[in-house]
Amino acid sequence: MQLRTLLWLAAVVGVLGQVHAPRITVADEPPRASIWGRTIAAEPYDKVAFREIRIPEWVQETVGVGYTLSVQNAEQRQRAVKFGVTISEMGFVDPFHVFYDSKLLKNRSPHVAADSVDKEVAEYRRLGLRILGVYPPTLQSEVYAEHPDWRRVPTDTTEIPQVDLKQHPYGGMLCLLGPYGDFFIEVLAEIVEKYQVDAFSFDGLHYAGSCYCQHCREHYRRDTNSEIPNVDLNDAAFRRYQHWADRRMEDVIRRMQTRLKGIKPDIALVTWTTNAGRFGHYRDLPRNMPARMNLLLDAPDQEFWLDETNRGATIVPALANAYIWACTNHRVAFSEPYLMSHGNPYGKDSFPAHEVLRRVLLAATHGAGPSLAVIQPEHMQKGAYDALAEVQRRKPWLTHKRPEPWGAMLLSDNTRTFYGRSSGQVEDRYLAHVFGTYRAILEEHLPVTVTCDWNLNADDLAGQKVLILPNAASLSDAQAAAIREFVKNGGGLVASLDTSLCDEFGDPRPDFALADVLGIHHGGPTNPANKPGATDGAAQPAAATGSDLDINFARNLDDDYWLKRKNVFSLRVPTDSVLSSDKLRELIGRDSVTFKGPLLSTRISEGTSLAAQAAPHTTPDAAPTPAIVTRQLGKGRVVYFAAGLDHAYYSYAYPYQRVLLANAIRWAANSTPPVEVEAPRCVHSTVFRQEKDGQTKLLVHLYNDVNTTAFHGLPNDDVPLREETLPIHDIQLSLHGYTIQRATQQPEARPLSMTVRDNSTMISVPRLEVHSVIVLDLASSD
Repeated sequence: MQLRTLLWLAAVVGVLGQVHAPRITVADEPPRASIWGRTIAAEPYDKVAFREIRIPEWVQETVGVGYTLSVQNAEQRQRAVKFGVTISEMGFVDPFHVFYDSKLLKNRSPHVAADSVDKEVAEYRRLGLRILGVYPPTLQSEVYAEHPDWRRVPTDTTEIPQVDLKQHPYGGMLCLLGPYGDFFIEVLAEIVEKYQVDAFSFDGLHYAGSCYCQHCREHYRRDTNSEIPNVDLNDAAFRRYQHWADRRMEDVIRRMQTRLKGIKPDIALVTWTTNAGRFGHYRDLPRNMPARMNLLLDAPDQEFWLDETNRGATIVPALANAYIWACTNHRVAFSEPYLMSHGNPYGKDSFPAHEVLRRVLLAATHGAGPSLAVIQPEHMQKGAYDALAEVQRRKPWLTHKRPEPWGAMLLSDNTRTFYGRSSGQVEDRYLAHVFGTYRAILEEHLPVTVTCDWNLNADDLAGQKVLILPNAASLSDAQAAAIREFVKNGGGLVASLDTSLCDEFGDPRPDFALADVLGIHHGGPTNPANKPGATDGAAQPAAATGSDLDINFARNLDDDYWLKRKNVFSLRVPTDSVLSSDKLRELIGRDSVTFKGPLLSTRISEGTSLAAQAAPHTTPDAAPTPAIVTRQLGKGRVVYFAAGLDHAYYSYAYPYQRVLLANAIRWAANSTPPVEVEAPRCVHSTVFRQEKDGQTKLLVHLYNDVNTTAFHGLPNDDVPLREETLPIHDIQLSLHGYTIQRATQQPEARPLSMTVRDNSTMISVPRLEVHSVIVLDLASSD
């Protein structure tokens, strides 16, 4: 983020072109219904129905987002366009100055010639480039000096922050939730009216987690009859404030879209998101924008980091791209791989050109459109252009797509924030469960897509065979009701640990909201080693009541809650368990196996069966406690993990954990996946449906994630810096229930032979280099 901003701030904007851009007639403000799409599930403090933005067609067709053209010369820009770049940034305002004659900002840049912006606009138009206008949204020194009451106040004080503008001429952060937000929108409107830009990009479009300025205080007091509490996610009052501030931030974007699209209906917000993607976003607590806000952006773009501080050598980068796409309701999202060899210190030293291609195609595999900073050091420049070219070769199969339904895994922003609560603890408390589950899904090649909090409703769950909730603690009553009906109507459910224990504010309930669905009751914040649970499938005592639970737990979750339940256990899976399989027996035989991770004390209900149980590793003769239980509810199947095998498969992994997780998903789904992939576990596979130009295609992405130098260095600071490809041979695809007219491997344009047996089609992919799309032309009936 900072690097890109510095690049265009350091440049004198434009010295090229003499022809001014043609004036485009300003359209009347469009009716509200024309810019807004479907209604999304409500969140606390919503004042109006939340509707996702309707995305212009040109955004849906865009795959060539290239940054840094604003600091390139004409020849470099022309080369970037040749390699497929169709939109790039252009600066109009920086933290110090405005670059054009503005009626709202007076501090004109002395470094930018009077006609520079006009020349730049003309040059971009001549090259066929769409203009991505840049304005740092919360840093503007002129406004900071003239409107002290618009400044963000980060702590609970009435004192307005003071900055020495001579020493720090950019000023400080402004509050978007107050009058400055409206001023900011009007500056954007002025730019659109004057230059007809195509889109805007903002570096830091958020409220930074809290603000105590007089305007925020007045609005919060008016809406809640309360004062803004101190910043503390362990405080129920602050968690409510976060929801309120989230709604204020969303309203800023809603007003922005209404204003700008009233001038130019197909303008777009193609901008950096700060809550959807890389590991650093997951650790931003308190959150500075809600994940739902991404639905108000035409196309969020994530800064996709794979350095050691962002868990670059783990499953996390793959999930980062799947998640940002999920945060758009699987419409349009972009992802820019940051080409750093390490993050501490930051740098591109010895970065292999081949790794550029790997990162770009990883993004495409998981649904995000790859974007890229075009300017690179000399040793990487060819690699950057080659990667852009490879994206263009795949362009026909990268747009107008959606996941093929079968399974959905929740990554819950509310759970991350209101249950995870701590930047240093959220990985252990929550994220590890998601990471381990997603790792198992990818390695078993299950067609499971990532989903978000607002998708837990009947319409979005329709068509899915199984829903996976890795420690999804924070669920509202409405979400719990939707999940209950989904299962009763035949859907499968796989859940773990504290799923549904808390509400949408992170307040703990006396028992799971889904206790009747899961077939278990919460046993309280006790160490399983001290209070063992059931030993067989018989009915157990009722759930612990409020009086049985520790009174402090009933009010809140303290740090001890997560610490008490972690231990080393001996896990035993009976041979007659519904989750047993030949592969599992191959890995663990008939003996107990070590499990290191969290185990929750639970009490099972009548009609619930034990699939596995656990006892403390140091005292294996102790009475065991339920580790995995299964049951049927209505027409659906349920698997509940009291043992955090999902957490362990990321934090302290054994192969048997992958098998148990995959067996649970398959058993609960009670349906064969529509696409089965037989390939080494280093191959990522994703399945999308594309409807474009009157044709329907099934797209199976295959990505070779082999790193030939993996595990040779100290793992804590390992990052993927790949220099070569190790091809994968003879991948087998089995497709069930489709009428396939033709199969090709793209972009190789390789025809693939098909063998049809009953209702299934088998296809063999002879060779996979780095990435291919298996394109399956479907009959119209499919």
